[in-house]
Formats: sequence, C-alpha cells, structure tokens
Amino acid sequence: MADVRIEHTYNCSEDTFWNKLFFDDAYNQSLFKDALAFPVYEKLKQDETEAEIRRSINVVPKLGPMPGPLKAVIGEGLGYREDGTFDKKTRRYSIVITPNKLAEKVTIKGTLYTKPQGDKCVRVFDCTVVAKIFGVGGMLEKRVIGDMEESYKKGAEFSNKWIADKGL
Repeated sequence: MADVRIEHTYNCSEDTFWNKLFFDDAYNQSLFKDALAFPVYEKLKQDETEAEIRRSINVVPKLGPMPGPLKAVIGEGLGYREDGTFDKKTRRYSIVITPNKLAEKVTIKGTLYTKPQGDKCVRVFDCTVVAKIFGVGGMLEKRVIGDMEESYKKGAEFSNKWIADKGL
C-alpha cells in the first residue's frame, strides 16, 4: 500500500475551481486530450442533485517506458474508469479508480479538495494505491503514484494558463 498527497496552487478561488473548471466539459476535453495527451477521454455520465454531483469518466493515459516486469503484467492499453462524487456542502470529491486490467488486484481511492489561499486556492489530492500482485505490487504502486504526480503537475500548469487565458 502506498499513500500520496499531491498539492498545487491554482490562480483562482475555490468557487471558480469547482464551478468553472473541474466540471466544465470544454476544460476537461482540453486538459486530458491536449495538455496530458491522453489517447482516450470520455465522460460517461454526470448527474447532479442539490447535495452532490456524481461523475464517471473513462480514460487511457499516455504511458512512458515501463520496466520489463511491469510490462509483462500490465501489457498495452492500460486505462481506467474514474467514479467520483462531489459533496457540495464539504467541497470534497471522493474518487474510486477502476483499472481496465487487474481490477481485482489494484485499488485506487482518493479525495480531492481545495483550501483557500488568499485570492487563490490549493488543490489537494489524498490518494491510496494498493496493488496486490506478487513480486511487482510495490513497483506498480510507485509507478502509478509517479505518473499521477506528473499528470497532476502538468494539469495544474495547464489549468493556471486556462484560468489566465479565460480571465477566470
């Protein structure tokens, strides 16, 4: 099991982050397809009530070179479904990520939230990755976290440019 906290500052308020970025279709298409170069990004569904927003997305990230033992276990075309629930009152987005391969052996869960910082906000993602695969589980956990940290960093850079360009 591996835990990680990923934090980045966004040049906008918490309201702007949640209401004009995080759930915005044009922003997400551009983030995943252009900035992160994911071959696949599709919103499967999004439902909203007074209390929450539930969203499911399907993605296939761009993967770099993998160590031989991981490549042997994972193969090509690793993707995942992200199911999230945003609690409007607490402003916390609970996420369960289900890989399209080894779903019974890999568990990824987390909570994404923001903290105010003057006229900006800090996006925090607390995540736990568990890979129960003999011999390569720890290696896979580290790889998932490393890829996640890199994607979130690129995402924050892209987002701050988007915020500036759109005048948000």
